[in-house]
Amino acid sequence: MSRTEKLAEQVSKRARDLLDRGLDRHVRLAVTGLSGAGKTALLTGLLEQMLYANDSNRLPYWAVRSERRLQGARLVPSSQWSVARFDYEAAIAALTAETPGWPQSTRDVSEIRVELKYKPNKGLASKLSDTRRLTLDLIDYPGEWLLDLPMLGLTYQQWSEQQSRLAQQGVRQQIFADWQARVAASIEQSQDTDETLRRLARDYQQQLQRCKQEFGLYFLQPGRHLLPGELADAPALDFFPWPQHLSLPAAWRDSLEAKFSYYQQQVIKPFYKNYFQDYNRQIVLVDLLSALQAGEDALSELRLALGELMKSFEYGNNSLLKRLLSPQIDRVALVASKADHVAPEQHSAMRQLLGQLLQQSRQQLDFERISYQLFAVSGIAVAQPGKLADGTVVLDGYDEAGQRVRIGAPTVPANWPDREAWAQGFAYPRLSPQFVSGQSPLPHVRLDQLLEYLLGDKLL
Repeated sequence: MSRTEKLAEQVSKRARDLLDRGLDRHVRLAVTGLSGAGKTALLTGLLEQMLYANDSNRLPYWAVRSERRLQGARLVPSSQWSVARFDYEAAIAALTAETPGWPQSTRDVSEIRVELKYKPNKGLASKLSDTRRLTLDLIDYPGEWLLDLPMLGLTYQQWSEQQSRLAQQGVRQQIFADWQARVAASIEQSQDTDETLRRLARDYQQQLQRCKQEFGLYFLQPGRHLLPGELADAPALDFFPWPQHLSLPAAWRDSLEAKFSYYQQQVIKPFYKNYFQDYNRQIVLVDLLSALQAGEDALSELRLALGELMKSFEYGNNSLLKRLLSPQIDRVALVASKADHVAPEQHSAMRQLLGQLLQQSRQQLDFERISYQLFAVSGIAVAQPGKLADGTVVLDGYDEAGQRVRIGAPTVPANWPDREAWAQGFAYPRLSPQFVSGQSPLPHVRLDQLLEYLLGDKLL
C-alpha cells in the first residue's frame, strides 16, 4: 500500500469515527487509575469478557449477553496510528505462561479498539436492522504521568507552597528533611546554577522514589521523576518545588520557573490534549487494599491524589454537538480493585470506604448531575472464596512462588480506620495467577455489572 493510500485509509477511518460518535455508536473509555491500581489487569479482563462473552456463563448482569443479543466482538485497528496498540495478547501470554505472572506494568501510552456487534431491541433500529455495531476505545497509560494533570492549574509558586506543606506532614517530613538541608547548603556554596539545580533535581527524584517504594505514598509530582519515559536525563526534568522556609536566589527562580512552565506546556498539556479530552465514559480505579496495608499516610495521600485528579476532567451531558466537537464524561464508575483478595461479604465495605475517599468528588458529580456508581471488582480473579466446617471464610489461591495456599480471608474497614485499627495494621495477601493457555475467558469478579453500567445504554 502506497503512502497516499495509507493516508486515505486513515482519513476514512477518522471520518467513520466522527460519524459513529455523532450517532452515539462510539465510546471512548478512560480507565483512570494511579500506579499499581491494576489498570492493565482490568483492561485485559474487560477485553477477555467481551471477546469471549458468548463462551461464558459468568456474565448474568450484562444484558446484551444474557438476552442473547450479542452476536460477537472483535479487535479492530484504531484510527490513532501514532499510539502504540495495547498488547492484550502479551498480557494473556503472561497470565497463562508455563510459569504464570502478572502482565508488565504500564510504561507508555497504548490503545486498543473493540467492535461489538449486537441485535438492537429498542427504537426504530430494532425494526429496521438485525444488527448494529458499537466501537469501544480503551486506553492504557502510566499512572505516574496521570498525577501531573493537577499541576496545569498552578503557578510554580503555588505548586511549591502545596508541596512544601506536604513535606511537613507524616513520613514525608523525615524523607525530605535531609534533602532540604542539602538545598540550603547548596545556596551557600554559590556554584554553577544549572549544574546545582540538576543535582538537586536528581536528589529530589530519589526522595520521590523513596516515598513510593518504601512508604507507598501517592501524591508524587512531577510524575516523570518516577517514570521519565523519553524524558530520561532531559533538562526538562531539572526542576523541583522550592522549600518555602528558604529564600530562593533570583537566578535559581528564573531557571526553576522556566523549567516548570516548559513542563506544563510541552509535557503535561500535550498528554492531556491527546489522551484525556475526548472521553465520554470513565472508570476511576482504586487499590484500597495496598493503601490500607501501607498505613494512614498512604490512605490520606490516596484520598488527596484522587480528589485533585478528578478536578482535571470535563464532566457533562453529551448532546449531539458535544459528542462531535467536545465530548464530556457523562457516566463514571468508581471502582475498588482486587475484590477477590477479600471475602465477598467484604465487598460492601470496600464500596463504602471508597465512597468516603471520594466524597468530595462525588459531591461534585452530584452537583453536575453526572451518573456514577460504586463497584468492587477484579479484572482477573486469582483467589476463590470458601468456607470451612466451623464457618471460617478462607481464600484459595497461589502465592508468588506458585504454591497453592489457603488463607483466612482478611477484612476491610467500612469506615476510615481509628487509631487502634491503624496501630494493629492491615495485611492482605499477594496472590499470583495460575492459568493455562486456552482457558479464556479468565475468571473475574463483577465485570458483567461494570460492563452493563458503562455500555448497557449504548447496546439497546
